[in-house]
Amino acid sequence: MASCLALAGCAETQDASEAEVAAEDGEPIGSYTVDPETGEVRAVHTDADGTRTTMAAGRTVDPVLPAPFVLPPDATIESVTRVEQGEGRLVTIVFTSELDRNALAEFYRDLAGEAGFSVTSDIPGENALVLAGESADDGTTFAATIRASDGGSEAELTVSAGIG
Repeated sequence: MASCLALAGCAETQDASEAEVAAEDGEPIGSYTVDPETGEVRAVHTDADGTRTTMAAGRTVDPVLPAPFVLPPDATIESVTRVEQGEGRLVTIVFTSELDRNALAEFYRDLAGEAGFSVTSDIPGENALVLAGESADDGTTFAATIRASDGGSEAELTVSAGIG
């Protein structure tokens, strides 16, 4: 409150933004926008200790998956949610693939194995297959839920490096 009163008494005509005032007071600040054309959502939050977290969600968001994860060559992205905090990143991608459910699971088993990940869950179910693992080197984790669909499969892949 004192900083608000001090700012009000300044002779400058430029007012401090709410974010600047909140930052001076050590309070959390943030913003949230929706692109009316694409529907893409973006949010930014800086907490009281200065840690900045950003989130972007939508079909056109660049996934920027943490290494070594990639989408299969024929993947069609349905939606992406990307959260970044400091050097950390968490990405969830919903996509379709021409690979059948088992072939897509094998794609991610092979990719994880080649990169030194240990597969911690590999659960084939009637409706979906769940695959998850972790890197002992840096704590990066992944989880994939893969369902059969007409002409291939649909999947949700989440990769987290340095967050949570």
